[in-house]
Amino acid sequence: MTHSPSICPGAALLLVDIQNDFLPGGALAVPRGDEVVPILNHYIARFAREALPVIVTRDWHPEDHCSFHQQGGPWPRHCVMNTRGAAFPPDLAVPPGAPIISKATDRADDTYSEFVGTDLEEQLRAAGVKRLYIGGLATDYCVFHTVKDALARGFEVFLLRDGSRAINLEDDDGRKAEAEMYRLGAVPIELEALARLSPGESPLLTDYYQLTMLRGYFAAGMNDMAVFEFFVRRLPRGWNFLIAAGLEQVLEFLEDLHFTPADLAWLQDTAGFEAGLVEKLRGLRFTGSVHAMPEGTIFFPNEPILRVTAPLPQAQLVETRVVNLLHYQTLIASKAVRCVLAAPGKQLIEFGLRRAHGAEAGLFAARACFLAGFEGSSDVLAQQRFGIPSSGTMAHSFVEACASEEEAFLRFARANRERVVLLIDTYDAEAAAAKVVRLAPVLRAEDIVIKGVRLDSGDLAAHARHVRQILDAGGLRNVTIFASGNIDEHALQQLGEAPIDAFGVGTRVTTSADAPYLDCAYKLQAYAGEPRCKHSEGKATWPGEKQVYRKIGDDGRMEDDTIALAGEIMGGDPLLECVIRDGRRTVQPTALPMLQRRVKQQLNLLPVALKHLTDSAGYPVHISTGLRNLAAQLGVFRCEGATGPSIDPDERRRLRPLHRIHADREPVATDQGDEDVFENE
Repeated sequence: MTHSPSICPGAALLLVDIQNDFLPGGALAVPRGDEVVPILNHYIARFAREALPVIVTRDWHPEDHCSFHQQGGPWPRHCVMNTRGAAFPPDLAVPPGAPIISKATDRADDTYSEFVGTDLEEQLRAAGVKRLYIGGLATDYCVFHTVKDALARGFEVFLLRDGSRAINLEDDDGRKAEAEMYRLGAVPIELEALARLSPGESPLLTDYYQLTMLRGYFAAGMNDMAVFEFFVRRLPRGWNFLIAAGLEQVLEFLEDLHFTPADLAWLQDTAGFEAGLVEKLRGLRFTGSVHAMPEGTIFFPNEPILRVTAPLPQAQLVETRVVNLLHYQTLIASKAVRCVLAAPGKQLIEFGLRRAHGAEAGLFAARACFLAGFEGSSDVLAQQRFGIPSSGTMAHSFVEACASEEEAFLRFARANRERVVLLIDTYDAEAAAAKVVRLAPVLRAEDIVIKGVRLDSGDLAAHARHVRQILDAGGLRNVTIFASGNIDEHALQQLGEAPIDAFGVGTRVTTSADAPYLDCAYKLQAYAGEPRCKHSEGKATWPGEKQVYRKIGDDGRMEDDTIALAGEIMGGDPLLECVIRDGRRTVQPTALPMLQRRVKQQLNLLPVALKHLTDSAGYPVHISTGLRNLAAQLGVFRCEGATGPSIDPDERRRLRPLHRIHADREPVATDQGDEDVFENE
């Protein structure tokens, strides 16, 4: 499971046993325990600013508690109730009225967990808490057991690494406790990281007109249920299909949707929005439902991959961020899967962070590429956030900074004994390969094995052939060749016969250089129980709430899709599933390796012709009779055989449907008899 560490409704700060006896000078002092107090005060201020719960816990022992040495226990007498040692330090900024949880209050009652023998869980459930930020004293005892029990009870847990300290009775106890908490599912976080969370968590990351429309909706009392759908109008040139991606981040955004007090104050005091609108936004949460194609699903133009059903102001407000999240990851996953198809059997590593269009783009590109079938990323944060294996070699600067290439290779290998991949094209690739052969036995005598060499410039195929010959002749047949530098699916296809084992794929994929955007949209399809659609020239939409059905042929390949009204019963499998109902998830997050396997399964179903890197003969996407009839009734498209009002010939030409979608030009109408078909070319 992946977690976004957002401070949002449902989050609470849990401070464990910050008491005088656990601070320097106390009866059971935790080394450097006093350091956590100013740090935790910053966390307290952050949660108080967002009006979120802060809960403090304490040991609250009787004088003859069983854990004390005098009673045969392991600890000195500490935190005796109503003594100075049991009190919170005066510089800990405990908010007035904060709940205080007292544990181990009976003589024979001993526990390290704040959940045992207390009503902590009941209080958290009553407050609607689902996500806990836990810090305090000590990491290897009370913090550890509290985190473990919180995870066992289904809470999401973030460990405040900078707000916790360990006793370390045995060397490394604290580090071992942290490692076990992470293994169980806790996520490490520090105050600095919390302060620089993605701006995408704020509903203010939106287009201004969303707020002006909300003003209009609220003024007119327009709060009925609306249905919006996200779809892509057409494919980029040479592309034959798309991969749905980004849904997990959309669901996180919708579940966390809220305006903070600081947001609301800015809207009123600086942005000039009236108090009435700001007050309505104060309690705004997403309470609707979402149906979506699972991430990793192959889809085609005009097929909705996400449907939002919610009160109109909610469904409208989320448009910008929903499009932003789905568009980018879908674009990059679809670009990346073309690389996977172009390089069967080759290891692909995402290398594009430094030239990605911003930090979030770099992070999400790593996720989208891994989902599509890449094996790792150079982005270290992607490993922490998503569990994507991080990978990297060395830069030319390392070689240039050393007195010689041989010195650079030796220093790097000795410092990175388990992952020795040497960059050999700083000066002369073939000469450097010969040096690798000479140095290999020297390093082998030190139990260091060279795993690979990397090429990053020039004629990669020619260099790879020459280097392979040099390595093989020198007895290094197991040393792999890794190549990078302006790689995309077309370069991979051209290098298919070269003796290259793995590729670093960067800028051209993380920016989707040859197709930098998708013509996508999030459009109103129904409001207050009535279908709605857009008649605009070149952008007319199919009305109503829809489902996509897919048939698999006898050959085990995808045969055709049908876009139908949600209430129609069609042949094939429905692709959109309910993922949020009444504002809450109906499905748990899917681990990225599972999404990667789904993409592989989808590719196995894909007709062979659609796997080519050029336009194929097309894939049939049908429009159901019910949807054609509804469109005709609303006067949108000319649908042969459909009932409904007639359309003026000039208007019909202006609103002609996208009967056949070509990737490389504007759609043109074709006569398909009594059935509309989108053949995605």
